Amino acid sequence: MKLFVIFRAAFFVLVALLILFSGFVAACTPARHLLVTADPNPTGPPAEPVLFEDTAATPADRRTAWEARRPELQAALDDTIYGPAPAIAEVSKVGEDQVFGSADTPGQRRMRRLAIEPIGQAPLGLNLALITPETDAPLRGIFLLPYECGLRSALRDTTLPEPSGFTPGYCNADGLLADLIGPMFGEWVGGPPVEWILDRGYAIASWHESDIAPDNAALHSAALDALGLDPNGATRPGSVSLWAWTISRVIDALEQDPAFADLPVIAMGHSRRGKAVLLAAARDRRIDVTIAHQAGTAGGALHGDGVGEPIAMITENYPHWFTPTYASFSEDERALPVDQHALIALAAPNAVLIGNAWRDTWADPSGAWRAMEAASGAWALYQEPGLVQERMADLVVGGKLAMHIRPGTHGVTGQDWQAFLDFADAHTRT
Repeated sequence: MKLFVIFRAAFFVLVALLILFSGFVAACTPARHLLVTADPNPTGPPAEPVLFEDTAATPADRRTAWEARRPELQAALDDTIYGPAPAIAEVSKVGEDQVFGSADTPGQRRMRRLAIEPIGQAPLGLNLALITPETDAPLRGIFLLPYECGLRSALRDTTLPEPSGFTPGYCNADGLLADLIGPMFGEWVGGPPVEWILDRGYAIASWHESDIAPDNAALHSAALDALGLDPNGATRPGSVSLWAWTISRVIDALEQDPAFADLPVIAMGHSRRGKAVLLAAARDRRIDVTIAHQAGTAGGALHGDGVGEPIAMITENYPHWFTPTYASFSEDERALPVDQHALIALAAPNAVLIGNAWRDTWADPSGAWRAMEAASGAWALYQEPGLVQERMADLVVGGKLAMHIRPGTHGVTGQDWQAFLDFADAHTRT
């Protein structure tokens, strides 16, 4: 009888935890994929379309042809997957920066209010947290870090208020649930290791993505309305497109500040935000280093290999992330006119790191590796080293295109951040 009582109690605790974690896990990796390890030597059909033809032409001619083709590939990605970016908006600073933080929080911390004004629309407000090292040494660069749970949570700073915008349910975890999130998904899944970043000589710019585009299907129409876009349009952009657009508006704001204007820009995103930073880098060459960790489907991984998250599932669960056309390729992913190697290649000649984990096959590390192999030729057009590492497991930070992969599953760990910082160091040296 005693064993039965213990078993029943354990069962109900497990069920309760599964319910509590449902929002977070649904956003990450299905349990069945946690038992599978990515293929360390991936093979498969070549990525299509081939991007770098006509080997008989001179390097200069091939680069000219590639530059001419870039708008075509960008349009194909927007038309079929992400939706077009909103028009460029005026960005301005509102009032004076407000100091925040306490004696226990590292770095010099200021909150800057930005007004982002789409043409013909009321200005949108965005709170931008800026953190710099407490030293007079020259800054090495600035990390752009969007998060979903608000700045108080991301920066672990209780001097900041709770977010006023939308946050997913798992952001409000406390007690036992909060204690389990770190071990399951990595200590840094919800925010950056601020002290590590500052110690390497970087500044941080971070914001709550819901200020512009909440990660919620029911709120997506309002976000589009605020940008002057038609929520019911057949080509309306998804949230990934809006998040990428916001990254560029943050860069606009930083360029207006002499303290940050000439710094290398490093955009880092995990999971769905990994998709956004890749898209931002494809559109905006001001991003010197892109770090897309476990971006998966519609991020760094090729479609149609039957391994990672299918289009049918991602568009059913997250219809607001993409333009409506993307779901029409659910039955035949290989019919897409453009694939993710084109997205990666559009970031050339700047640096791109794709992060993964061996048991996060839902994000398809093998498909990402194959996409990187297919994209690497873009860097050669600029006489830059693209993918120089020979295996997924052997990170070579000196290549402008590289993969980091670690043991474990979906999330962000200290091991990940050490790789991110090493890669950023390699590509921000002056």
